[in-house]
Amino acid sequence: MGNTMRFLATLLAGVLGTGTALSAGAETLTLTNALLIDGTGTPPVAGTTVVVKDGKIAAIRRGGPTEGKVIDLRGRTLLPGLIDAHTHITNPAAALRALQSGVTTARVLGDVNWQSMGTRDLVRNGSVPGPEILAAGPLIRPKPGLAFYVAHPQFGRFLNTELRGPENIAAAVRANLARGADVIKVGASERAGLASTDPRRQELTYDELVAAVTEAKKAGKVVAAHAYDPVGSNAAVRAGVHSIEHGAYLSDETLALMKEKGTFFVPTLAVLSPLGDPRSDSADDIKLVLRTKYMQPDIQARVRRAKALGITVAAATDGSYDDGNDTARLRVAHDMEEMLAVGYTPMETIVNATRNGARVLQIEERTGTIAVGKEADLLVVDRNPLEQFVTLFEPLLVINNGTVVLDRLY
Repeated sequence: MGNTMRFLATLLAGVLGTGTALSAGAETLTLTNALLIDGTGTPPVAGTTVVVKDGKIAAIRRGGPTEGKVIDLRGRTLLPGLIDAHTHITNPAAALRALQSGVTTARVLGDVNWQSMGTRDLVRNGSVPGPEILAAGPLIRPKPGLAFYVAHPQFGRFLNTELRGPENIAAAVRANLARGADVIKVGASERAGLASTDPRRQELTYDELVAAVTEAKKAGKVVAAHAYDPVGSNAAVRAGVHSIEHGAYLSDETLALMKEKGTFFVPTLAVLSPLGDPRSDSADDIKLVLRTKYMQPDIQARVRRAKALGITVAAATDGSYDDGNDTARLRVAHDMEEMLAVGYTPMETIVNATRNGARVLQIEERTGTIAVGKEADLLVVDRNPLEQFVTLFEPLLVINNGTVVLDRLY
């Protein structure tokens, strides 16, 4: 290891803390005596051995020879790394918290000053530890906020009015793509998390949504729609968005259309539950607490309907993993727990947080399930989550692209 790498390792040791490592390269690992839940929904298999080489899963078998470093799991449960399909990670410290919670892949929908993209690139080039990040850049909506215009000053003429018209929305999509967006996020409905906005109101029109989807498709990208209200969410699905985010007021007609078109659903149940309530006595925050109580039965009903229709649902926190933010305490296991409450089985919630998340992110060919040839994104918990779901809140071992990034085994 050269002087630069030694310095980096020393520097990160203080950030990472006990039990976490940043490796310069993935080593060969053999995980033995695992209770394997592979993320496909098939029953768990005890006594499984998984061999990891060059960052990928090289073998899955019962017993057999070992290679490299041997980790005896002693019957503990081995799962795919979790996928958080809707986050707001903006810095390396938050990325590390997500990783240590078992999240090996995250989609960041919404950015301020390109922080999530910068964090994404620091992770990609190996400078800091974190989950693989797919980032959307600034949210495209009629009133995108000052940060959007600072990032894209060419749209400054709309600063005191609204960003409107299909041609301007298409231009905004191109601007985000030019800065490296992996996915585009648009506003079909107003925000729920501000007391000054009403999530029951439509934002972008159908023609504007079509323009966004068409422009993204030219670059081989997809569009995620922030959508609550019945009209805006229906317009987004008809326009061809890839996923509906939140969806508290989806109509039965829209849900049926989502099933027909294969539109994914990322309901972010936990952030729309009391878990997402602000902890403050301000008048605005009290309004949001009351709104959350009002919205929760609606989103639960929509998810139950989506489940009955067979719509693919993915787990997500809508959280920041960052200090000082109301959503920082949320983890994917919280969202999975909320899914249990609306009728998903423990195995179905695991699939929602692994394989289905990979499908939403369009990376199912390389991660999301444990299979030979896929990336070694792995999570170990102490007990069988099908019997004791709470074990998912306490990861003991996290492996990201074949590198051990958290080791609390004993």
